[in-house]
Amino acid sequence: MKNIIALIVLFLIAVSFSVAAEPAPVISDLKVNPSSGPSGTVYTISVRIVRPQDPRDLVAVLHQLREGVEPIDVPIHDDGQEGDAVKGDGIYTGRSSVPGTATKGTHRFEVFIEDKTGGKSNVLEYRFTVLKGEAI
Repeated sequence: MKNIIALIVLFLIAVSFSVAAEPAPVISDLKVNPSSGPSGTVYTISVRIVRPQDPRDLVAVLHQLREGVEPIDVPIHDDGQEGDAVKGDGIYTGRSSVPGTATKGTHRFEVFIEDKTGGKSNVLEYRFTVLKGEAI
């Protein structure tokens, strides 16, 4: 009986190690271009994503939180198109625009990504200054 209990305990320990959660993605090298403009300005935002697991597990959306309250999701990609410079380099890029309702001034944004298991990356921050007028 003791041998059976010992085997069950060893099995449970082995299973717990094999189903350990994958590490969450890590983002770095945040770039926003341009970093200011009037409403209607289209800007490009990019981040380097380091993922020890399969890139197909990534949810290709950059989550932004303006001033800690307004969520803005930007689809991102690493395919060498639509503003992404080099396909497969680990730098994911997306485009968005300043809404017509944006108030003039400097706004703080926090950005992060998630993987398909719900793992959340670290949070990076940037500032964008909304200028008077409208983009041409």
